[in-house]
Amino acid sequence: MEPNKLPDFIDYFRQLATANLALGGSFVHGAAGRILAGSRSGIEYPCLWLETPTLAFEEKDGTAPLGKRRCAWVVLQKVPTDDYEAQDAGWAQAEHLALQVLSRMLRDRKRRRFHFTLNANPLEPVATLTVDNEIGFRLEFELEQYVPDLAYDPALWAPDTL
Repeated sequence: MEPNKLPDFIDYFRQLATANLALGGSFVHGAAGRILAGSRSGIEYPCLWLETPTLAFEEKDGTAPLGKRRCAWVVLQKVPTDDYEAQDAGWAQAEHLALQVLSRMLRDRKRRRFHFTLNANPLEPVATLTVDNEIGFRLEFELEQYVPDLAYDPALWAPDTL
């Protein structure tokens, strides 16, 4: 995966959701509007939601720029509004799934697919984002990888007239 290429980045998390037996491929990506629309059209729960990422750069010593894909994902679980015991079980399941997603990212970091650190942000609880009465856990993160493809290609530009 090249985290600096948006389709690869999204596909990594789609494949992760597909590979996890409990998530069973339930995956949504995009801004809050997309998840809100999905709640009306039938999302399968539990679900991995990847928020729309940003791409920042850092230059070091004249080497290829370091690309930093900043994003967050949320593991969502649907729970009944009036059953606190079921809600407690939903929180436990959502946390377990979030830790599993994180464990897969750590495994892939060890395989040098990308770099990120656990020192930056906590795993935060979220509740009732939509009419589906969802709960879950959210993690903000930043994946880093050098971007050797960030190079000027004169063939893609009109000849200089300045």
